[in-house]
Amino acid sequence: MNPTSPPLRGERIGTPRSVFSATSRGGASSASDLDAEQQAQIAAQRQAFDFEAAERAEILREHEAIQALLMEHLKNEDEIMKKWIALA
Repeated sequence: MNPTSPPLRGERIGTPRSVFSATSRGGASSASDLDAEQQAQIAAQRQAFDFEAAERAEILREHEAIQALLMEHLKNEDEIMKKWIALA
């Protein structure tokens, strides 16, 4: 797996909660309070979240497109059935 590639679906990356618990206990901390490793971990989590959100949005768009196609297909079948009944 390429180190810069996003995680696979369902694969979780990140750090255990205990790593960030020290910074979260002290109240609101700025980015300058975090060391480079923690900033890199947060950046990786943000990138994974953005990737997952984009993937979900694309899946929803595909789902809606397929539903619209299915509705058009059902409407066409309904018209064919009506014409078939009218012939009889």
